[in-house]
Amino acid sequence: MIQWWNNMDLVGQIFALIAIPATLVLVVQTVLLFFGFGDDDVDIDGPDVDIDGSDGMALFSIRGIMGMAAIGGWSGLVMHEAGINIWVTILLAVAFGFLALVGIAYIMKLASKLQASGNIDLGRAIGRVGTVYIPIPPNMQGAGKINITLQERFLEVTAMTNADRKIATGESVRIVATDENSVVVVEPIK
Repeated sequence: MIQWWNNMDLVGQIFALIAIPATLVLVVQTVLLFFGFGDDDVDIDGPDVDIDGSDGMALFSIRGIMGMAAIGGWSGLVMHEAGINIWVTILLAVAFGFLALVGIAYIMKLASKLQASGNIDLGRAIGRVGTVYIPIPPNMQGAGKINITLQERFLEVTAMTNADRKIATGESVRIVATDENSVVVVEPIK
């Protein structure tokens, strides 16, 4: 290793000094992720860059900057050792590093979309159709149960109705309102 270092000129050593520590930081971050640490990446600069017109993505993060330094440093070292002109090497190393920065930010944005809170929002049920499981008494005089699919989950929900008749098991109903106690108000579908 020392012989490799001593055989490099100053430019090669600079590229190696950029690439080696950045690679080590990325390896440590990856190992920590396997153990559940470090999943909340720290934004350094704060600005979000909106690439696809929807929600933004954090372009300057520790993970992104370390990726930029690692890819830029290693690509610069390889190109320099191959004898490519120093200015072309620097320009391409910066370009490859920037591509790595944007690529990592985009991958982290996609990965964050995989997270879900797991909470059911009954407000999204308004307008949906369900099936009565336990009969619902008329005129808000009692509660029954309905089955609905909401947020890709099959749910059994307590339901009441303003209808003048009892809604029997197996009838289809439309949800018209919800309350804070997770009770839905339904109407029979005619």
